Amino acid sequence: MGRKSIAHIRRKQIIEGFFKVVAEKGFAHASIREITKAAGVSKGVLHHYFVNKEAMVLGVMDHVVTTYMAEFQKGIAEYDAAVDRMKFVFSWFFDLDRFNLTFSRAWMELWVLSKTNDAISEALQDCYKSAKEIIAGIIRDGIRSGEFTKVDPTVTATMIVGSLEGGTMLWVVDTDATPMKAMSKQVTEMYLSYLTGKG
Repeated sequence: MGRKSIAHIRRKQIIEGFFKVVAEKGFAHASIREITKAAGVSKGVLHHYFVNKEAMVLGVMDHVVTTYMAEFQKGIAEYDAAVDRMKFVFSWFFDLDRFNLTFSRAWMELWVLSKTNDAISEALQDCYKSAKEIIAGIIRDGIRSGEFTKVDPTVTATMIVGSLEGGTMLWVVDTDATPMKAMSKQVTEMYLSYLTGKG
């Protein structure tokens, strides 16, 4: 059990180091040496977990999908009402401690890499597919319970994820001119008004 715990800690350190360096320099200019330094591990330790930078990218994607999506689903499960679950969705995606500028810059790099790497593209598609399915499920529940008006759950979930990712992209490109906290409040209110028919 201790070994597994150390392995988990090491992988997390390397992934965080990867995010930090890629956010600052971009994937193409991120060296293994810089990643090991940022992660606080040796080159040998890094290569024990990831044979190369591409394996690290896939490890990052796997970490985001498994860890973050598990946290996302666990948080949603704490609420009974669809309206409350949807409020949690927005608060989770707009959590700037979890999805800070470093994470968001590195995430945009993964978008770029997905155009030339099928494995990364598939991992991104799986991540977005999971998020959209979860949100669409909340919308369906809300329609059944009478909390939400009859909208197309799949289209609406896609619009929500697109809005959230679009806001993140603006924040990465023009940080000072993108008021994420104000956007969080307004985007949440806008979609809840649309879903409840009170807009």
